[in-house]
Amino acid sequence: MEARINQKKLAERVKELSCLYAIARVAQAHDEQLPTFLERVVEVIPQGWQFPESALVHLQLDDQEFGTVVTDGHAMLASLVVEQHVRGTITVAYPDARIAADEPLFLEEEQQLLDKIAVDISLFIDRQERREQQALLETRMRSNDRLTILAEITAGIAHELNTPLGNVLGFAELLKKEEVDRERRSDLQRIIDSALIGREIVKKLMYFSCEMPAHFQLADANKALRDSAHLLAHRLDQQQISIVWRLSDSPPMLRLDQVQFAQVVSNLLLNAAAAMPEGGTISISTDHVGNGATITITDTGTGIHPDHLKKIFQPFFTTKPTGEGTGLGLAVVHGIIKGHGGNVSVSSIVGEGTMFTLSFPAPNP
Repeated sequence: MEARINQKKLAERVKELSCLYAIARVAQAHDEQLPTFLERVVEVIPQGWQFPESALVHLQLDDQEFGTVVTDGHAMLASLVVEQHVRGTITVAYPDARIAADEPLFLEEEQQLLDKIAVDISLFIDRQERREQQALLETRMRSNDRLTILAEITAGIAHELNTPLGNVLGFAELLKKEEVDRERRSDLQRIIDSALIGREIVKKLMYFSCEMPAHFQLADANKALRDSAHLLAHRLDQQQISIVWRLSDSPPMLRLDQVQFAQVVSNLLLNAAAAMPEGGTISISTDHVGNGATITITDTGTGIHPDHLKKIFQPFFTTKPTGEGTGLGLAVVHGIIKGHGGNVSVSSIVGEGTMFTLSFPAPNP
């Protein structure tokens, strides 16, 4: 009798060791693919339990789930702890306890095994996330290299473009003054608008690649918003995007650097436009709050996933495909608003739209 019990215990230990070995092999085979690794782990875990054909495994990590959820039945579980934070659980369950007959459904050693498996999985997750962070850091380093190169050539670009753009603007405005034909005046205005956009692009290059001194002056917030939005009017019209103005009847007076403020508005409007590829509406409002003021820019676009909201102001964070964005736009917005002594916040609902709120202090007397 005792020999049979010992033999059974030995068989169980062999199964447990085989289970740990199988998980180690899965980790080696899928070292850089976390979802695939977790799917395969869920499949191999039952072989370590005394009733492998009936055992069901469920693994939950953050908002991801793998395996089978058992709502009714008997289960044991262990927590997945990554960098001292509980990120999920791993559960082994039996839907029907009758399979054990007169024997215990779970062995004491099986809880120890599950705890060991949870530790191994947590270490794998930690290693994978550190690897991803390293890759992101390397990407940012490459982006910094590109920005350094951009800084070196910006002065030449500005010199080469500003002179012809100034000539285009000057002569187009002269021609428009003397032109009486409505259609030709409209064409000349398009030339002027395009040249102004070109000049703004040069200013953006200067801002992104080098430190530009701030020139603050008291400004009408309503007028500053309209002037900044006007530079993108043609582009927004092409995308069938309309602007709804909800400006305060008594315009807030703010201490602004006009160039930097235009950069903020431009970035937010372009982001809103990117979120509305099939057209939509952008609402711009101003309001007095205490001695200060707020500006809100709201779109009817695709919205921002909750996981991304806490990262969008981080330099180089972008959800756009490689080559389509540097991830600097909102970081620049955040920096400029902070430089004005204000704050920027965002709220968003996926599928409904996003609202950015810019808060400004009262201007110094």
